[in-house]
Amino acid sequence: MARVYRRSLPYSTRVTSLHGVVTSGLGQGAYFMGLPWVRDAVHRLIGFTPYPGTLNLRLDSDTVSVWRQIQDGPAVVLAPPPTEACGARLFPALIGADVEAAVIVPDVTGYGDDTLELVAAVHLRSVLRLRDEDRVSLQIRCPGTPKTSAL
Repeated sequence: MARVYRRSLPYSTRVTSLHGVVTSGLGQGAYFMGLPWVRDAVHRLIGFTPYPGTLNLRLDSDTVSVWRQIQDGPAVVLAPPPTEACGARLFPALIGADVEAAVIVPDVTGYGDDTLELVAAVHLRSVLRLRDEDRVSLQIRCPGTPKTSAL
């Protein structure tokens, strides 16, 4: 069983579930998540120091439109410092049943709307014992209404 990495986030109690399969990435997530300003900003804005890498999730076709709607809404903005060109948006989430994570959407990405990059304080593949093509559920707490109860 995975250790729980969870903290109270200032988000609504409205939770949206997304489903997909683990897939290999392009290798750019590790570089981006290894940047000191990105790590510091994620810690400050989301509440955990991210593992220097991402887990990629290819969404089931019936949840891609749901993800597009979420992306069109509010997000936690990771603004780059003046010396950097690429920022990102963050969407706090839980992967599986108990691991705190966030979907990170860089301003410049090589992925379409059907692929999500997840960040967490831990190496998700190891902690959740995931391999390519394993099925994963993700719960995204949608920004908006103030949080009134835990997930």
